[in-house]
Amino acid sequence: MGSVWTGRRLTRRGLLTGGATIASALALNHALIPSSSNPGPLSLFSALDEPESAEAAGPRRQWGLWNPGSPWEADVLASLERNVGARPGLVHWYQSWHDRSPVSRECLANVAAFGATPVITWEPWDWRGGMNQPEFALAHIASGEFDAYIRSWARQLRRFGRPVMLRLAHEMNHKRYPWSVGVLGNTAADYVAVWRKVRRIFRRHGASNVRFVWSPNVGYDGTTPFADIYPGNAHVDWIGLDGYNGGSQLDWGGWLTFSQIFKGSYEQLVGHGKPMMVAEVGSSEHGGNKARWISSAMNNEIPESMPAFRAVLWFNEFRETDWRIESSAASKRAFQRAVRNWG
Repeated sequence: MGSVWTGRRLTRRGLLTGGATIASALALNHALIPSSSNPGPLSLFSALDEPESAEAAGPRRQWGLWNPGSPWEADVLASLERNVGARPGLVHWYQSWHDRSPVSRECLANVAAFGATPVITWEPWDWRGGMNQPEFALAHIASGEFDAYIRSWARQLRRFGRPVMLRLAHEMNHKRYPWSVGVLGNTAADYVAVWRKVRRIFRRHGASNVRFVWSPNVGYDGTTPFADIYPGNAHVDWIGLDGYNGGSQLDWGGWLTFSQIFKGSYEQLVGHGKPMMVAEVGSSEHGGNKARWISSAMNNEIPESMPAFRAVLWFNEFRETDWRIESSAASKRAFQRAVRNWG
């Protein structure tokens, strides 16, 4: 992608402390048993995992989003559905390692009750502390310091019993996080070794319902080459890509189409034959027409030239700019129309 810069925020979303009462846990266990009449996320997940059939009338895709307050608050999920006029099939949130937080059973229960699949970005850092956190250097993870914590997550997600997409240590290819290559002495080989170690622990503990999403930022000058940090097809279930159109408001390369942001990286990775997702995306309103940007991306560019993208997760937050779907009435209408053709 040349010198295009499509990075974004360093700050992170609210801290999870999680936990649930015994009654909530019992309700969760009941909710997680798919029935033949309402198979829920399991059937969706299986369909998305499968290669597209040449005979299919059209590719099956799903959409979802990260939204502040979701999924900790069930009413936020309901309001999102009302706002968009459609129910997202994927619900995304972030959880860091800094206090060895357990999986939020409350979040899992809310997403299960909502009928969606959880997408958890699992970040080995203290989200409040920035990049220089040597206690989270890859060497410490590789040494076994976090093994008990990793095992606890594997067991908790196995007990959940429904599909989960786990986006471990994302955007490792640019120097923004304690796990990034080139930060705190981390090498590409260290990253691959840690990824394989974590996935091996999950498999050893029977968490076969967890799909590991390897998710770099889209490439630009100075990022680590994808080939150096790809853990291998045997260790990756999905490939994600993150990218943003900062428009004229941010110094991220100007107004860029979806294809200008994603296509070069997509073409480097699609040959692995894995289902792919746009794991984070957003657009500014400044410098172009956001409504047309959304329509073009979801109705044309993805299905016509990047069909391996089986899912899109919108970053629905006002941060460096207003990334939200509802940043304008026109953008909201464009998104509403686009997702009617998905799923």
